[in-house]
Amino acid sequence: MSSNLHKYNILRQKGFSLPVAIFIIIIMALLAAGAVNILNKGLAGVSQEVLSTRAFYSAESGAQHVLSALFPLNGGAANCAANSSLTFNTTGLNNCQASMSCTSTTIGSETFYTISSTGTCSTGDTTTVRQIQVMAKQ
Repeated sequence: MSSNLHKYNILRQKGFSLPVAIFIIIIMALLAAGAVNILNKGLAGVSQEVLSTRAFYSAESGAQHVLSALFPLNGGAANCAANSSLTFNTTGLNNCQASMSCTSTTIGSETFYTISSTGTCSTGDTTTVRQIQVMAKQ
Protein backbone atom coordinates (compact mmCIF):
# COMPACT_ATOMS: atom_id res chain seq x y z
CA MET A 1 0.00 0.00 0.00
CA SER A 2 2.76 2.45 0.81
CA SER A 3 4.25 1.86 -2.63
CA ASN A 4 0.98 2.83 -4.29
CA LEU A 5 0.63 5.85 -2.03
CA HIS A 6 4.14 6.98 -2.94
CA LYS A 7 3.38 6.68 -6.67
CA TYR A 8 0.11 8.56 -6.15
CA ASN A 9 1.92 11.44 -4.37
CA ILE A 10 4.52 11.68 -7.14
CA LEU A 11 1.80 11.91 -9.78
CA ARG A 12 -0.01 14.68 -7.84
CA GLN A 13 3.05 16.97 -7.64
CA LYS A 14 2.74 19.98 -9.94
CA GLY A 15 6.39 21.18 -10.05
CA PHE A 16 6.38 24.21 -7.75
CA SER A 17 10.20 24.54 -7.72
CA LEU A 18 10.59 25.24 -11.43
CA PRO A 19 8.40 28.40 -11.56
CA VAL A 20 10.04 29.71 -8.37
CA ALA A 21 13.52 29.14 -9.81
CA ILE A 22 12.60 30.88 -13.07
CA PHE A 23 11.06 33.79 -11.11
CA ILE A 24 14.21 34.18 -8.99
CA ILE A 25 16.46 34.05 -12.07
CA ILE A 26 14.40 36.77 -13.79
CA ILE A 27 14.45 39.01 -10.70
CA MET A 28 18.22 38.57 -10.32
CA ALA A 29 18.76 39.38 -14.02
CA LEU A 30 16.68 42.57 -13.69
CA LEU A 31 18.65 43.61 -10.59
CA ALA A 32 21.95 42.97 -12.39
CA ALA A 33 20.81 44.99 -15.43
CA GLY A 34 19.79 47.87 -13.15
CA ALA A 35 23.14 47.79 -11.35
CA VAL A 36 25.04 47.88 -14.66
CA ASN A 37 22.91 50.81 -15.84
CA ILE A 38 23.60 52.77 -12.64
CA LEU A 39 27.32 52.03 -12.91
CA ASN A 40 27.46 53.23 -16.53
CA LYS A 41 25.66 56.48 -15.66
CA GLY A 42 28.07 57.05 -12.78
CA LEU A 43 31.09 56.54 -15.02
CA ALA A 44 29.67 58.91 -17.62
CA GLY A 45 29.17 61.53 -14.89
CA VAL A 46 32.77 61.23 -13.73
CA SER A 47 34.01 61.49 -17.31
CA GLN A 48 31.91 64.62 -17.89
CA GLU A 49 33.20 66.16 -14.66
CA VAL A 50 36.83 65.58 -15.68
CA LEU A 51 36.17 67.09 -19.10
CA SER A 52 34.45 70.08 -17.48
CA THR A 53 37.45 70.67 -15.20
CA ARG A 54 39.81 70.50 -18.17
CA ALA A 55 37.68 73.05 -20.06
CA PHE A 56 37.73 75.37 -17.05
CA TYR A 57 41.51 75.19 -16.76
CA SER A 58 41.96 75.80 -20.48
CA ALA A 59 39.81 78.94 -20.15
CA GLU A 60 41.86 79.95 -17.10
CA SER A 61 45.11 79.41 -19.02
CA GLY A 62 43.80 81.56 -21.87
CA ALA A 63 42.98 84.39 -19.48
CA GLN A 64 46.44 84.11 -17.90
CA HIS A 65 47.99 84.27 -21.37
CA VAL A 66 46.19 87.54 -22.13
CA LEU A 67 47.11 88.93 -18.69
CA SER A 68 50.78 88.18 -19.34
CA ALA A 69 50.55 90.25 -22.55
CA LEU A 70 48.76 93.06 -20.69
CA PHE A 71 51.26 93.23 -17.84
CA PRO A 72 54.63 92.02 -19.21
CA LEU A 73 57.37 91.28 -16.67
CA ASN A 74 59.91 93.45 -18.49
CA GLY A 75 57.70 96.53 -18.11
CA GLY A 76 56.82 96.79 -21.80
CA ALA A 77 53.66 98.31 -23.21
CA ALA A 78 50.33 96.62 -22.50
CA ASN A 79 48.91 94.69 -25.43
CA CYS A 80 45.17 94.08 -25.37
CA ALA A 81 44.72 92.01 -28.52
CA ALA A 82 41.16 91.95 -29.81
CA ASN A 83 40.82 88.19 -30.30
CA SER A 84 43.27 85.33 -29.95
CA SER A 85 43.22 81.60 -29.42
CA LEU A 86 45.39 78.81 -28.06
CA THR A 87 45.45 75.10 -28.77
CA PHE A 88 46.94 73.00 -25.99
CA ASN A 89 49.18 69.99 -26.58
CA THR A 90 50.26 69.46 -22.99
CA THR A 91 49.35 66.51 -20.80
CA GLY A 92 46.04 67.17 -19.10
CA LEU A 93 44.80 69.68 -21.66
CA ASN A 94 45.01 67.56 -24.81
CA ASN A 95 42.16 68.27 -27.23
CA CYS A 96 41.47 71.58 -25.49
CA GLN A 97 41.41 75.10 -26.88
CA ALA A 98 40.97 78.58 -25.48
CA SER A 99 39.50 81.56 -27.30
CA MET A 100 40.17 84.90 -25.69
CA SER A 101 39.03 88.47 -26.20
CA CYS A 102 40.22 91.63 -24.52
CA THR A 103 38.54 95.03 -24.37
CA SER A 104 39.79 98.17 -22.67
CA THR A 105 37.88 101.07 -21.17
CA THR A 106 39.47 104.28 -19.98
CA ILE A 107 37.80 106.21 -17.20
CA GLY A 108 39.61 109.36 -16.26
CA SER A 109 43.28 108.45 -16.14
CA GLU A 110 42.75 104.75 -15.38
CA THR A 111 42.46 101.96 -17.93
CA PHE A 112 40.32 98.93 -17.18
CA TYR A 113 40.59 95.66 -19.12
CA THR A 114 37.94 92.99 -19.50
CA ILE A 115 39.24 89.61 -20.60
CA SER A 116 36.81 86.90 -21.69
CA SER A 117 38.17 83.41 -22.17
CA THR A 118 36.28 80.37 -23.40
CA GLY A 119 37.77 76.92 -22.89
CA THR A 120 36.59 74.05 -25.06
CA CYS A 121 37.57 70.41 -24.55
CA SER A 122 36.35 67.44 -26.50
CA THR A 123 36.80 63.71 -26.39
CA GLY A 124 34.93 61.33 -28.64
CA ASP A 125 31.41 62.66 -29.08
CA THR A 126 31.41 64.85 -25.95
CA THR A 127 32.37 68.53 -25.97
CA THR A 128 32.43 70.74 -22.89
CA VAL A 129 32.68 74.53 -22.88
CA ARG A 130 33.48 76.77 -19.90
CA GLN A 131 33.79 80.55 -19.97
CA ILE A 132 35.41 82.90 -17.49
CA GLN A 133 35.76 86.66 -17.39
CA VAL A 134 38.56 88.56 -15.68
CA MET A 135 38.73 92.29 -15.04
CA ALA A 136 42.04 94.05 -14.47
CA LYS A 137 43.13 97.63 -13.85
CA GLN A 138 46.38 99.13 -14.98
